[in-house]
Amino acid sequence: MITLTDDEVALLRAILTALRSIKVRDIDKALVILSKGERQP
Repeated sequence: MITLTDDEVALLRAILTALRSIKVRDIDKALVILSKGERQP
């Protein structure tokens, strides 16, 4: 088992919270924009 310091736990919690706040729709929009950008010469 891995032991984490309080700072590491806080960092992981912040990362997970940030990921949870990203909406799937936002990711889908970004993927659509990226795919459109790749098609253009």
